[in-house]
Amino acid sequence: MKTTIRKFQKSRTILFTGALLLFSAVPATAIDIVDRTQAEKVIQGNKEAIPFFSEGAEEVFDEKHQQVGEYLVSAATWFDSFFDNSRSEAEVNKSTARLRLDAGWDKYEDFEFKPRVSLRLHLPGMDNRWNLILSARDDEDFDVDRHPGGSDRREDDANVTAALQYFLLQSEKMNISTTAGLSYNYMYAGLRYRGSYEYGSWQGRLTSRFRYYTDDGFESINEYDLERQVSENLLFRTTLDADWYEEKSGLAHGIVFSLFQVLNSDRAILYDIGNSFQTSPSYQHVDIVFRSRYRQRFYRDWLIFEIAPQVSFPKEYNRNFNPGLIVRLEAEFGYKSYKKQFDNIFRF
Repeated sequence: MKTTIRKFQKSRTILFTGALLLFSAVPATAIDIVDRTQAEKVIQGNKEAIPFFSEGAEEVFDEKHQQVGEYLVSAATWFDSFFDNSRSEAEVNKSTARLRLDAGWDKYEDFEFKPRVSLRLHLPGMDNRWNLILSARDDEDFDVDRHPGGSDRREDDANVTAALQYFLLQSEKMNISTTAGLSYNYMYAGLRYRGSYEYGSWQGRLTSRFRYYTDDGFESINEYDLERQVSENLLFRTTLDADWYEEKSGLAHGIVFSLFQVLNSDRAILYDIGNSFQTSPSYQHVDIVFRSRYRQRFYRDWLIFEIAPQVSFPKEYNRNFNPGLIVRLEAEFGYKSYKKQFDNIFRF
C-alpha cells in the first residue's frame, strides 16, 4: 500500500513539474488562465457557471500541446524518411516529388544506370484524405538493390503507374489506406494497414499490404519491426517479413537486423544483415546480404547522395562471394519536415 502511495505521489510530482516546465516560457502577466467572469459567478454560488479557460490560455495550451507532439516524433520515423523507406513514404499525406538516378553493379551484373521519377499530389479539396500518385521507372531494379529480407517486391515490374490513395484512418498508433491504380498492362486495388505497439523501451510496428492485380492475382506483403533507440544517435531494428503471391508457389520470408546511425541532420548510415528464405520447392536459405548505406545531403537541402556497398552469398550462384555497389543521386521537392524532426529528436 505504501509503495502504491509513493508511486502515485511521484507520478503527481512528475506531472506537476512537467506542467511547470511546459508553460514556464509564458510570462505570468501575459494571459489570464481562467475566465474571471465565469469564476466570479461560481464564487457567488452559481455552480453551473464552471470557470472555463480564457481564450488566451487555450491558445497557449494548444500551442504547447502541438510542440510536445512534435518532440515525441520517433527517431524511427525520421530514419525511414531520410532513407526513403516505403513505410514512411506510404503514409505521407502531402505533395512531394522525387527524381532519382541509380548506378548499380555486382559480380554477376553489368554496371547500369536506371532513372526513376515519383510524384505524390495531395488533393486538399477532397476531405484532405486523397493523394494522386504517379511514377515512372526502369522495368526492374538491380539485383544488388533488391529487398534484403524476403522476395522481390511487385514494384520492380512496373515502369509507369498512376494511382489514387485514400486514407481511412490516420493516427500515430494506426494508419489505414486504400489504393487503386493502373499501368499500361494491368490494374490493381488494395488495402494497407500499419499498427504501432509499445513494449516498454521497445517499439513494435506491423505493416500489412493486401492487393489484387488483374494480371497476377492476389498478393500479401507483411512486415513486423521491433526496434529501440539504444543511444542518442543509434537505433536498432529487427524486421521479420513474409510475402505471399498467388502466382508463385511457396512463401518467401526473411529477417533483417539493422542499425541506424545519425551523424547530423544531413548525414546518416544504415548497416544491414539480411537473410532470405523460401519454402518451395523445399525449405531453403536463399541468400545472406551484408550491406551499408551512407546518405548525405550536399550543396542543397533537397539534393541527396548515397553510396551503398554490399556483399552477398546467393544460393543461385553456389554461395560464391558476390560484391556489389549502388550509387544514387536524388532530388526531392515538396513537403519535408526532416529538419524540424531532427531538431526535436537528436539534440546532441
